[in-house]
Parts: sequence; C-alpha cells; structure tokens
Amino acid sequence: MMRSASRHLILLELVTIYSLVQTYIWRWQYTRPRIVWLILMALVASHFWHRDTPWSLGFRFDNFVAVTGRTALWAIPFFGVLLLAGFWTGRLWDLPLQSGALWASLRYTLWGLFQQYGLQGFFHNRLMAIVSDRLRSSAFNGIIFMSLHLPNPVLMVFTLLGGLVLSWLYAQSRNLFVLGIFHGMTGLLLSNTFPKAWLHNMRVGPGYFR
Repeated sequence: MMRSASRHLILLELVTIYSLVQTYIWRWQYTRPRIVWLILMALVASHFWHRDTPWSLGFRFDNFVAVTGRTALWAIPFFGVLLLAGFWTGRLWDLPLQSGALWASLRYTLWGLFQQYGLQGFFHNRLMAIVSDRLRSSAFNGIIFMSLHLPNPVLMVFTLLGGLVLSWLYAQSRNLFVLGIFHGMTGLLLSNTFPKAWLHNMRVGPGYFR
C-alpha cells in the first residue's frame, strides 16, 4: 500500500513539473518569465525530498571514459545524418570555426548539459522509480523530450530519437557531462547543417511561428 502511494506521489510530481515547464514554454516565458525560478526551486525541493545527490544524478567523472565510449558509438549515425544534410544543403563548408563561434558553442553545450540534467536527472530519475523496464522508461522519457519541442518538426524528430538514446545510456550508467556534450554537439551540427527555413532558428512553442 505504501509503495503504491509512493508511486502515485511520484507520478503527481512528474505531471506537475511537466505541466509547469510546458506552461512556461507556451505562455509564461512571455508574460511571467521570472516563474522559471520557481520551477527551478521545485526541482531542488524534489531532490531534497528524494535525497538525490549530485553523484546519483550523474554529475560524476569516475565513469566518464566508459560512458564516452558507449555514447560515441550511438553518436555515429546522428552525426552521419547531420553531416550528409550539411553536404546536401551546401552549409557543411560554412561551419563557423572562429574563436567567437567556439565560445558560443561552449555556451550552447552548457545549455545542453542543463537540458540533460532536467531530462535525465529529474524526469528519467522519477520515471525509473515507477517504470521498472529501462527501455520503456527511456521511451517515455524520449516522448517527454520530444513534446517539449512542439511544434518544430525537425527538432521533434531529433529529440525523440536522441532522447530515447540518451535516456537508455543514462539508465545503464549515469554521466550527465557526457550526455551534455553529445547534446551540445548534435544541436550545433543541426543548427549549422539544416536549412534555416526548416529550423525556425531552433525555436519551440509560440516562438516557432515568430
């Protein structure tokens, strides 16, 4: 009985945070942007409640090499598709490699790390507490990630597939730093190889239409 009640509480927690994030994407970022701090405080409170630690969330280096090796194998098809897209569009030869672009790339990679913290450290962590099968929890997490990128069709495809793969890797061995780097590199290649008209400047929510 207690276990069932705990599962229901975790499900309620997931639905609440998900609803807050979606509402922020679709409305609050334009009307009440400071609400983002309340959402972050809710995440921190969740970690205290569940007694999460940075190490248990995946902020660790002891398995960095091993996870990098496994992630690199999954990165090959993603990077291959993106490089082919860049070759097809002719944008592959225009990749920005100057120092200013490298600094912007670092900032985007840090943003990718933060997204993986939210996706894996919160959503997947909680999903795995109520869904015992790792593949199913990874699939659910990939769907969550995709839904946060509505209505951008290109991002939805990549976030569904990438969310599934990264969630599966996280379920096997947790390292957010490696997943953040993979996320950052994929996003940077995507934004610089696909036609801009397809990506709408990587916007989601109402910003996609602007």
